[in-house]
Amino acid sequence: MQTERANSDNSGDTPLGEVGSVPLGPLVEERSRIDRIVSRLDVTDDLTERADLAGELVRSVSRYEDTLERAVFSRMHEPAQDGAKELDQDREALRDIMTIIHESTSGIDPRNVHASDSQGFETHLDDVLHKLQTLLTNEDRQIAALLAILGPDERREMEEDIAHAFGSASERPHPPKTTAGRFVSNVRVKLDHTFEDVSSPQHPGADTING
Repeated sequence: MQTERANSDNSGDTPLGEVGSVPLGPLVEERSRIDRIVSRLDVTDDLTERADLAGELVRSVSRYEDTLERAVFSRMHEPAQDGAKELDQDREALRDIMTIIHESTSGIDPRNVHASDSQGFETHLDDVLHKLQTLLTNEDRQIAALLAILGPDERREMEEDIAHAFGSASERPHPPKTTAGRFVSNVRVKLDHTFEDVSSPQHPGADTING
């Protein structure tokens, strides 16, 4: 059914939000949500749940990465920029493959997602999980390096920027460039999530991770 899944154990890394004892606001809960989705994908074989979780993962990672890119990594300066450029490339590669998952799950009931190409969908999902794990690990290191050079005022300013950016963060892998564009895009994503191709849509994955 599904190919080999990514190992999501990053227990050796410093948890996001604990780096330098600096709270990173809504990014902490969003990262926790991503971890819950990945953990659930690692154990469930139910195709409907996996499809629903895949769609939720794309929306959650999209919000997380859009916020990081605008409010955190925009502060990078030389020599950290060298690492930031590499992260940019990895982020774009992840966004490209997440777009395939997004297009496969938008407006489609999770029960029908695997109907046309079950193995193809699972292969793309596994690719997302592998790329995501690598990107998150490297981002955590970059965040730690950034926090080490920021003063108290700069950290407070960053926290404020994170909260502001998260409020308009895109739920699509490739975010629009403007706040208005993000708003319109997110409305469409929510409509796609609500109006699906069956009369009684089911969301077993979202129900699980949302408690």
